[in-house]
Amino acid sequence: MRFLIWLGLFASIVAATVWYATRDECGRSGALSCPDVALEEGVGTTLDAHEECPGSGYLCAESRRFQVARWPLDKGRLKVRITLPDFVNKIAAEKIRRVAIEGIREWDGHPFPITIDTSEISLRSGDIGVLWTQGLFNSAIGLERADWKEDGKRIDYSVNAITIVIPPEMATENLMPGDLDGDFLSQMKAVTAHEMGHALGLRHSDSPYDIMYPTLNPNPALRTVSNRDILTVDTLYTLPNGAQIE
Repeated sequence: MRFLIWLGLFASIVAATVWYATRDECGRSGALSCPDVALEEGVGTTLDAHEECPGSGYLCAESRRFQVARWPLDKGRLKVRITLPDFVNKIAAEKIRRVAIEGIREWDGHPFPITIDTSEISLRSGDIGVLWTQGLFNSAIGLERADWKEDGKRIDYSVNAITIVIPPEMATENLMPGDLDGDFLSQMKAVTAHEMGHALGLRHSDSPYDIMYPTLNPNPALRTVSNRDILTVDTLYTLPNGAQIE
């Protein structure tokens, strides 16, 4: 009995140590420096679109009037949890997950360092989870579900999940790695990168050369995060969170 008590105590200490070492917080090793408080308390602030939109990529492409809503920079870093699609042959599923991770990592450092968790069991949930499905109600090939609300001068921002569609003809236990052609894998990577951009707070681009364009580029070589994508997300995170652009 005493041995079990000590074993339980040891396991608790290990779990607490891992949780402390991996928690999100600015200023910690591997995380962002802590921002100016005013940058995260922008609710009630109004910015002039004529000053903020030029040179900001496609930040104002959908509308020149919007509210800035994004992750707070004092979070420090983001953790994305991505398990294997369980309705696909495991070897093929690992290959699909690998390219999806590549798509997510294209945003690494803009602005957050991104940690990928592929474990089946995790001591803590991720900030963003990747879900796999065989189809969506609106025939989309990907979906991001973000939620945000005002909390005083701050924005409480969260992402429920990124959902990626594996077409029904590919969603089978009989799918083998050799069945995954380059076009399909580049689609999986691009869709994941696109939905990750939404998860960071980006809206759609007005150029097919950006990953955040609403439709998939037919050229696999152009299905990648562009310099303009990076400019837009970097600009977004220089604006006070919650500020109104008008």
